[in-house]
Amino acid sequence: MFLLDSSAWLAHLFGEAGAEQVNLLFDDPDNEVSISALSIPEVYGRLKALGIAARWPEVRDSYAALFAKTLPADEVVANRAVALREAASARLPTIDTLIAATAAVNDLTLVHRDPHFAALSSTVLRQQMLPEK
Repeated sequence: MFLLDSSAWLAHLFGEAGAEQVNLLFDDPDNEVSISALSIPEVYGRLKALGIAARWPEVRDSYAALFAKTLPADEVVANRAVALREAASARLPTIDTLIAATAAVNDLTLVHRDPHFAALSSTVLRQQMLPEK
């Protein structure tokens, strides 16, 4: 029912603003929380940029137990990303648009803390905004 954007995953991982809301999603047994496969290199990239890439295997394994699914970005997702870009009132980064499209294609609510997703109306994407840093 939910797809964590990389920003929400990172907020949870580092205990930043929004981590408690993500905890509530994980704690509810009726929820399924998934990610896009595209978030994997984004989260790894953040760890690498912080000089803690050696933690990646531990992070990957601990979150694999929490995520219901890791969803692919295929041609259907790519085409929905094009539609989202057309519907957006402002420019959206490509990877974020593909992650949002993954949520839309799979009828999931995108959980994020990226203000640029405000460019998408609730008619094209269900979303839950976490507090910013």
